[in-house]
Amino acid sequence: MRILGRPSLVLAATLAIVWALPLASLVKNSLDRDGLGNYAAVIAEGGVITSLVNSAIITVITVAAVVVITSLAGFAFSRLRFPLRTTVYAALLTGLMLPAGAILVPFSQLNRALGWGNTYAAVVFPYIALFFPLGLLLLKNAFDNIPDELFEAAALDGAGVWRMFRSVALPLIVPAASLVALWTFLSTWNEFLLALLFLNDPAVQPVSVIPLRFQQQYFIDVPKIFAALLLSQLPVVLLYIVTQRRFNLGLLAGTGK
Repeated sequence: MRILGRPSLVLAATLAIVWALPLASLVKNSLDRDGLGNYAAVIAEGGVITSLVNSAIITVITVAAVVVITSLAGFAFSRLRFPLRTTVYAALLTGLMLPAGAILVPFSQLNRALGWGNTYAAVVFPYIALFFPLGLLLLKNAFDNIPDELFEAAALDGAGVWRMFRSVALPLIVPAASLVALWTFLSTWNEFLLALLFLNDPAVQPVSVIPLRFQQQYFIDVPKIFAALLLSQLPVVLLYIVTQRRFNLGLLAGTGK
């Protein structure tokens, strides 16, 4: 077992302090004036429970859709041969350069035409479009790193494409799929711009827009804004603590055959 030397420990401690300072400032500011009363006020006045439920619904649907679609697409681009495969794959990856602001106008028009205003669909479909390219890239690379011999052996046993995907490939890309799921969760949970513009009804707004409810034209309640920010991030922190091992395995997935 490798033991870190003193310079490494000092560096690690320094980085930990640097990362902890913003969090300490967030906690301190959230307790100004009314102390824990700021949190009670946010929960009572800000509709935190409703917003948490909305965020959970939007995030679960988005994560499930992204993982399923990118798993199927990643396997297809990795293991199947069809016309224009490389061209289509490259075209889909151009979405990595697409900022959220670039899809505001087309999705605004789409939401208006389909009557999706102030519904979960108004943000779920844009989120899937935004998060699909990176998930595709990660999972295709994971499928690429599966030894060809496993698929050849499955083919000799009479396995078709669907069985190869389900029984051979899918179990081996669980770490990479877990990384895609966690990254999609974090991105969806913390997304602000699309949620603000497409969801104007407080009954369907996610938790990311709660701080705006304590910002008025001539007054900004800073402690309650910081309290709302801290409450909104608690599920994210808990999720990372629970899934830290899978997250680390996902980062290492696809590094080699």
